[in-house]
Amino acid sequence: MVHVIFFLIVSVSHVAIAENQQIKVMDIETNAIVKQAEQSSKMDQYAISAIKGIQKVTVQANPIPNKGYLIRIPLTKSYNVKNKWFDSLITEIILIYDPSTENQGRLILYDDENTPMFFDIDYNFTDF
Repeated sequence: MVHVIFFLIVSVSHVAIAENQQIKVMDIETNAIVKQAEQSSKMDQYAISAIKGIQKVTVQANPIPNKGYLIRIPLTKSYNVKNKWFDSLITEIILIYDPSTENQGRLILYDDENTPMFFDIDYNFTDF
């Protein structure tokens, strides 16, 4: 019986870890996950490209639009972001895609203290 309980605990924690490492696309309006994909080094390149597209810190009181998508991309390896607004090692990014804007979006990065920072980015979401 102890072996079964141990196996279940290990299996559940392994599934939770694997699930956290998936790329997830969430519809903002419905709060539903509409797509999932495995993380990859190619997706890391899309994430780094978005980071390089940072234009400025978002100044809106509510930076998340009413319609669009949140795209959570866990990185396969940590990436050091250093610019005039942010200096920290990150393990994931969240892109905010608003279909009403063209080649613009937002990016959320979390610092060492897990505080979110919102940035306006110049990014071509059609490549994504």
